[in-house]
Amino acid sequence: MKILQIIQKPQLRGAEIFACQLSEELQTLGHSIDILYLFGNENQRLEYDLNFQALSATQSKRFWDFKAYKKLADIIDREDYDIVQANAGDTLKYAAISKRLYNWKAKLVFRNANKMSSFIQSKPHLWLNQFFLSQMDFAISVSENCRKDLIQLFPKAKDISATGTIGTFDFSHLIPYKKPVYNKVWINVGSFVKEKNHNFLLDIFTEYLKEDQENELWLIGDGPLRNQLEEQAKNLGIDQNIKFWGYQNKAVAYIKAADIMVMPSKIEGLPGVILEALSCGKPVIVSAVGGIPEVVHNDQNGYVVKDFDKAAYVAKVKKVLNNQNLRKKMSQNAQKLIQEEFLMPKIAKHFESIYKEIIA
Repeated sequence: MKILQIIQKPQLRGAEIFACQLSEELQTLGHSIDILYLFGNENQRLEYDLNFQALSATQSKRFWDFKAYKKLADIIDREDYDIVQANAGDTLKYAAISKRLYNWKAKLVFRNANKMSSFIQSKPHLWLNQFFLSQMDFAISVSENCRKDLIQLFPKAKDISATGTIGTFDFSHLIPYKKPVYNKVWINVGSFVKEKNHNFLLDIFTEYLKEDQENELWLIGDGPLRNQLEEQAKNLGIDQNIKFWGYQNKAVAYIKAADIMVMPSKIEGLPGVILEALSCGKPVIVSAVGGIPEVVHNDQNGYVVKDFDKAAYVAKVKKVLNNQNLRKKMSQNAQKLIQEEFLMPKIAKHFESIYKEIIA
């Protein structure tokens, strides 16, 4: 098969990284894969052994970027792709409008990486998204929960959708970052945006430190709320126990050094960093959003907290960190789950089978 993966921009984020990882695996299965990013220039690349192209679209004009719609159609027709996959964000907008205007024949697949209803703000916004969805040939949702949510928004998706989870790798041979000798380390990986709920995480951590000061919180990532979070940490008097690491190309080395991952996000699909933490044998304490409850199982590899209840999070963290036997059991269960269900070669074969069915 010849496949075009469309991503938003060459950045180290979930949808973009997974599209590249999936593409590399599909190449090993004998398929031809190109990556096209909407925003950015030809000199920007991600560190993957793939063919990258830049559409050079204009984000501020994404609803009337007719030059880019035509350029996209020309690329698809010229290269004669079997599958064009739009990977979250603005990618579906561009692909849907381009297909409607220029009627290219490749099958348009939308990879739904989140609960779309969480982002719908009004009736017109819903109708616009329903139009974009009406142009797709198939949808692959990151979790069954997200697939059901998509069907609620666009009932026709019931017969043209499947669940195709993300995957991860075996990190058993990766050297971890050096951690403090005496402190237990919490870790969170994600952009500093309101959906990730870092301010609540700082409140949880502050409450926990009242009983045990020998803990550190490592925050991997960056974003518009960084200054606000640094100020909050100072005001709470916990800034000496927090490390803001910024973006890291090898965040897994930090995950492997930590004792536990805590992610009280408000909106998620299925974060790759949770699978990375489980692959590293780290218990995770997470919110019950998106597809997370389909992967994290209470008392087995972590805890899913249904409400944004500070005391509930503190209790679960305490239960894990204060019980070495429980941590050991959770670590073994976490790695077993990844080895059996979520390694990238297996995920790529699942996507391959879906693509073949779509073409057939």
